[in-house]
Amino acid sequence: MKKPTRKQPQSTLGEEIIAGLKGFVETLEAGVPVESRYTVHTVTLDLEPHPYESKDLVQARHKLNASQALLAKFLGVSVKTLSAWEQGTRPIPLIACRYLDDILAHPEIFLSRIRATKNTVKSS
Repeated sequence: MKKPTRKQPQSTLGEEIIAGLKGFVETLEAGVPVESRYTVHTVTLDLEPHPYESKDLVQARHKLNASQALLAKFLGVSVKTLSAWEQGTRPIPLIACRYLDDILAHPEIFLSRIRATKNTVKSS
C-alpha cells in the first residue's frame, strides 16, 4: 500500500519576490552582467529644455497675453531680469526654459493660476 503524498505548500508571492531579489543581489555581487540573466529595458528620455532666445520669450509672453510684470512674477524673477532676457543682454537660464516649455505646452495651468490669483485679490 502506497503512502499518501503530501502536497508541498506553494510559495507566496512575497516569497517569490524575495527569492528573485536574492538572485538579483547574488548576480550583482558575483560581478555577472545583469543583462546576461535578466531582461533589461533601457529608456532614453529627451529632457533637455528648449533653448529660448530673447525673441522666443517675447513671443511666448504675447501668446500668453501676459505683461512682463505678470510673467516675471509667475517665473519668480524680477521684471528687470525678464526684461534683460527679452533684450538678449542676459541668457535665459535652463530652469526658466524648462518652466516655459511646460507653460507653453499646457497654457491652461498658467491661465488657471492667473484666474485664481485675480479671484483671490477681488475677494480679499
